[in-house]
Formats: sequence, structure tokens, C-alpha cells
Amino acid sequence: MIDFLNIYRADGFIKTVAAGIKTSGNQNIQLKGLSGSLDALIVASIFKIHPQDFLVVLHDKEEAAYFQNDLQNLLSQEVLLFPMSYKRPYEYDEIENANVLMRTEVLNLLSNKKSAEIIVTYPEALAEKVINKRSLAQNTFSVKLKEKLDIQFLEEFLHTYDFEKTDFVYEAGQFAIRGGIIDIFSFAYEYPYRIELFGDEVDSIRTFDPGSQLSVETLDNINIIPNIQSKLTHDERQSFFEFIPPDTKVWFKDYQLTHDIVQKTFEKAEESFTKILRSSATQIISSPEKLFDDGASFTKLSKAFTFIEFGIRFILPESKVFNFNSAPQPSFNKNFELLAQDLFEHQLKGFQNFITADVPKQTE
Repeated sequence: MIDFLNIYRADGFIKTVAAGIKTSGNQNIQLKGLSGSLDALIVASIFKIHPQDFLVVLHDKEEAAYFQNDLQNLLSQEVLLFPMSYKRPYEYDEIENANVLMRTEVLNLLSNKKSAEIIVTYPEALAEKVINKRSLAQNTFSVKLKEKLDIQFLEEFLHTYDFEKTDFVYEAGQFAIRGGIIDIFSFAYEYPYRIELFGDEVDSIRTFDPGSQLSVETLDNINIIPNIQSKLTHDERQSFFEFIPPDTKVWFKDYQLTHDIVQKTFEKAEESFTKILRSSATQIISSPEKLFDDGASFTKLSKAFTFIEFGIRFILPESKVFNFNSAPQPSFNKNFELLAQDLFEHQLKGFQNFITADVPKQTE
């Protein structure tokens, strides 16, 4: 995949597009004529040529997950997905714990970032507000190699934030202490941490697979973050656009669709909020505007960023346009003679043909 990506990185037109995006200032960009998975290739190529923070907004969660997978395969590095916490707004019994963990991981990474990042998301996730950076820092417990660590103080912190003490950790929000070994499953990472002490000094920190108990990665420092979703007050929330770095380039597959879904999500939250108030004598939850952005606030806050439109609908005015001459792959319906004929005809026209597959058997 790296060699394949290098062909695009070396292309003169791609370099021109990358330079145009990097030096765009406040001018929006439109990439027209992208077909198939060419959009992921272009995002990956431009990121490699000029590493910078990208937020890529797809139509929905499924498309975002596929796009994230494409980017990870092309770049051979982790690309984070930023999902919505709930299956539906205000249905708190249907919170997706895995999604809360992924959202927290993204916020932790942005607060402690050391390099350019790509984050992939979708409209419903953008509609939901996040904890602000000050509150995130106040709710974070940091552990560093070779520094002193008071086990009793750490245990008090974990109990304060509703971590459950168990014999073995297997899901976020659990911790275990066995002598000088502390296992903690933070809400900011996909694997639990194992901290080993020599006396009261941190001797080693690593992540491990809770199933096999095998080490995954050795670390110099970690941030232990609780389930901030359940600990937040409305004063601690802000739009995701207020959290990301101000020089982030925001890629929209469909800007208008994103705006409309953000507004629709807010309206659904208002309906649910009204129903809850009717069935309860007291207001036990925050109002919708404390938890979600509406279409107007989305437009206002997102305007501070450079937009890159790359779908099939383009609405942003005064944009710099780059046109790609591409076409979708025709349908062969498993007819290998048609496939061979198509490849041969392209070869005669001077095209280079590339065939990629998930497993060797497909290649054969």
C-alpha cells in the first residue's frame, strides 16, 4: 500500500493540490471528479506530502468507518474515528460504551498531541458537545515513568470517578491492584494500562491485551481519564469545533447534509427533552442547547476553518477548484473475461493497472 500511495504522492497534479490546500488561508477548496475510493487516496497522499491536522466528515457512521479503514491501510498508522456517544439523543440507557471510549481517546490525543492527526467523523457526532480542555485537564490523572506514585492516592482518585475495583480488568472503568502492579482500564485508550512499581517509583508502564494478558506497547507516560460523559456539567461542554486546533482543515463529503443533520439531531433532542419533562415533575437533565449544537451554531463555529468539499454536491462560494479526471469502476458481476478485457483496454491506452485484495487467495 505504501508503494501504491507513493505513486500518487509523486504526481505533479497531486503536489499542486497539496500545496493549494496548505497555503489556502481562509479560502475554501473544492475537489471535483473524485470516484470510488480516490477520495481516501487523495486525503492520504496530501497528508503525507504536507502533514497537517485534518477533520474528515462523511455522510454517516458506516461510511466514516470504511473511510477510516481505507486511510489506516494506506498510511499504515492509526487514524481515529470520532463517533456519537448515544444510539439516539437523550436515550441514556442506550449509550455506546465503546463510542464513549473512542470519543475520549480523540479528546485526550488532541489535548496532548505531538504530531499532525487525521480524525474521521460524521454529522451526528459533530452535533454532540464535548468536555472543554480545562475540565478535561482537571479530570485527568497523569502517570510518568521514574516518577513517584502514591497507590492510596491513586485508588482514592479512581473511586471518586466511579472506577470499579476488580480482580482482573476487562473493560473501561475497572482497575486492579496486586502488590506493586496496578492495572487500569482508562476511558482514553483502547487497551488497559499496567503500571509496575519499584518501591513508590514507577518502574514500567505498558498496555496489554486483557484476553491474553500479553504486552502490546511500552510507554513513558499515560493519562488516566474517567467516564467524562457521566461526570460532565453543562458548564464544561463546548462544540467540537472549539476543541480542535484552529488551523485544522475540515473535509466535507457534503457540507449542506452535515448542517441539516446537525439541526435535525438538535430538534430530535428537543422532542425527547419535552417528553421527559412531561413525564417528570423535576428537570433532571440539561436542556438540549447545553448538550448539542444546532444548525446555526454549527455554521457560526465551523466558519473559522478552511473547508475542503470533495463529494458530489458543492455549495460553498468563492472556492478554489481542482478537477480530477476519474471514473468509477464498471460492474463486472464476477465475469473475469470482462475484467481482463477492461484491464487490457486500459493498458493499451497507457494506463497502469493496480489490483488490490484483502487476502492472498483473492489475488491468486
